[in-house]
Amino acid sequence: MKNIDIDLRLLELFCCVYEKQSVSKSSECLHLSQSTISFHIHQLERQIGLKLFYKKGKRLIPTSTAQMLYPYAKKILELKLATIEEIKLLSGSYRGLIKLGSSSVPGSYILPEIISNFLSKNPQTTLEFYISDSKDVLEKIREGKLDLGVVGARAGFYELKYEALWKDQICIVGGVGLSKRLSMEDLRKLPWIIREEGSGTRRLLEEALSKYGLSFKDLNVLMITDKNEVIVDVLRKTKAVSFLSSLALRKYKDIKRLDIEGFEPIEREFYLVYDENRSLMPAVRYFMEEMRKYSFVQSLS
Repeated sequence: MKNIDIDLRLLELFCCVYEKQSVSKSSECLHLSQSTISFHIHQLERQIGLKLFYKKGKRLIPTSTAQMLYPYAKKILELKLATIEEIKLLSGSYRGLIKLGSSSVPGSYILPEIISNFLSKNPQTTLEFYISDSKDVLEKIREGKLDLGVVGARAGFYELKYEALWKDQICIVGGVGLSKRLSMEDLRKLPWIIREEGSGTRRLLEEALSKYGLSFKDLNVLMITDKNEVIVDVLRKTKAVSFLSSLALRKYKDIKRLDIEGFEPIEREFYLVYDENRSLMPAVRYFMEEMRKYSFVQSLS
């Protein structure tokens, strides 16, 4: 069997073509001509002795060899980048980049303070901060588009690493004119403002309601939104029911927490989430340590 060697530059090009499934689209992001890209793909195929793509219309379809090679190539390139970052760190020329995603509650009420403290001590680091629902954040971590995430529910994606950081409680809250104490039957009749599908907070409330034989289909849903601020604004003017994090209630002191007869408190943890199979850059590791410290010095329950 012949000796096989693989050029790292060809792996970088291969990963782009694999993801774009098009030479023309790869040409745009690699800033190379289509003929140059085709030449290098053929060169890689000659190095390994196997076909990587076949054409179907304008698309390049990966072969089983390409599908096997891609995750290994990504890991090799991530390790190369991590090595370069470590060298920069030693040479004093390091400028870190952190891509952080968060669900709405930790993104609005916990992380801004941690981020500002971290960046004040590490001004050479750039942090990209993205807020969405838990499911979307976890998907982007799995795809490698985010380094880290902070979410309030696992929502699947069990191949990722989940590290519990902070505790929270989900509270049922009421708008103007509502009695502070309600029955389960009241919950069926009153209009509800609920979070969007994919929200970790919504998912946990759904699980809690199911214990009492209720689902959102049984409720009088008035409005669905992806913003806690919208929920609060509507509650201030409407005789309705919703649910908020106890952290949000610290900020919105005019929104009252309701006592539901026979309804047990809904407690949860916020998780630091990452892919432990990926090489994490120095700045990412430092930021993770900052979050871990914060969990010990301040109780959020």
